[in-house]
Amino acid sequence: MKLKKYEAKTEQEAIEMVKDELGLEALILNIKKVQPRGFFSFLRKAYVEVTAAYEDKPLVKINKPEVGYGEDIKVTKEVKNVKPLYVPKEEKVAAEPKPVDTVEHKKIREQQQKIELLEKKIVNAEDLLETVMGKISASSHDFSKVRKYDNTMLQFFYEKLVLQGVNVEIAEALLKDIEDVDDTGKININLIVKIVYNRIIRILGEPSMIDFKRDEKEPKLIFFIGPTGVGKTTTIAKISSNFIINEGVSVGFITADTYRIAAVEQLKTYADILGIDVGVVYNEDDFLEQLDIMRPINDFIFIDTAGRSHKNHENFNELSKLMGVVSEYEVFLVLSVTTKYEDLLNIINVYKELTDFKIIFTKLDETMCLGSILNICYTTGKQISYVTDGQNVPDDIEIINPGKIAKALLGSIDV
Repeated sequence: MKLKKYEAKTEQEAIEMVKDELGLEALILNIKKVQPRGFFSFLRKAYVEVTAAYEDKPLVKINKPEVGYGEDIKVTKEVKNVKPLYVPKEEKVAAEPKPVDTVEHKKIREQQQKIELLEKKIVNAEDLLETVMGKISASSHDFSKVRKYDNTMLQFFYEKLVLQGVNVEIAEALLKDIEDVDDTGKININLIVKIVYNRIIRILGEPSMIDFKRDEKEPKLIFFIGPTGVGKTTTIAKISSNFIINEGVSVGFITADTYRIAAVEQLKTYADILGIDVGVVYNEDDFLEQLDIMRPINDFIFIDTAGRSHKNHENFNELSKLMGVVSEYEVFLVLSVTTKYEDLLNIINVYKELTDFKIIFTKLDETMCLGSILNICYTTGKQISYVTDGQNVPDDIEIINPGKIAKALLGSIDV
């Protein structure tokens, strides 16, 4: 099956768009109201976004794409028993007469094109204004009180890193001893870039991915843990989709996230689209029972856990008991890059007492500052595996690229 999104003023209008283009067999997976963003958001009205699934062909054969992410989902199983969130009632609509292409119609089309062009210009101007305002806001910070370097270039890089959210002490560590490179005080900017870039790369380290070397007798168990609202379920769907498409492995879902009403249905929807099994567990006995069912037929089993507040010790006890019934597993802590550095550090320290883990950072598309990623790697020494930058499944995920993060932290400077 394939996914497609529609935007309209009202829910009914969006559903009609789905029905007109994809027919009555299309499945409505998600309906949400989207608030406009940006500097001129108050000038635009909220709109409704509907995500629909449709079957391109009755049965689609897996063809491994040459590239990794960005390919349409192709599964080897026929999708069965998919329960749509909304099935529109069939209506008999009289066939409309084909419009005559008159001069008046041409004028209307030209006017519509002009309106669309004007709207695009407004959006572009809005984005440009937002960028300019951000730069003005950044330049308005008074760094004179925290000036660290007599050398203007070093001070420039220091300010740039701090504005990207890099911790002050870490920014100083990145620039340490560079003044000693040239005793004339005229340090080459290219040299600074190379030194800082390489130091960032070393701090971020090599990405730690899920290992595909697996025991044929036992599937790999992978737990996804983390606070509420960071996108664990969507991240699981993205990773499993790419496992099935690119690696040709079988995946099973187990969800222990029974606290949220929509969480189980969300995972079941993804499982139905991918044609894989999903089990719901409420305690350790349920978990063992589902493992017995899924172990013989899957290479990997992904366990979606409930979002846990790092301040709620009772929830952590439940998670500890669930993980305690198995001996071998891998754990990924899912965190949002939009969370404050101090809170991220607090969360990691609490989860560290429970188990060892690797980190997945989500919501890179919701911030311009990626300093928290560097801060966490520097402070905790934890390895980063994947990063996500949107809600699209399976597209908006990739293995972390330390070079891209380093370039983003250095801004528009060429590396």
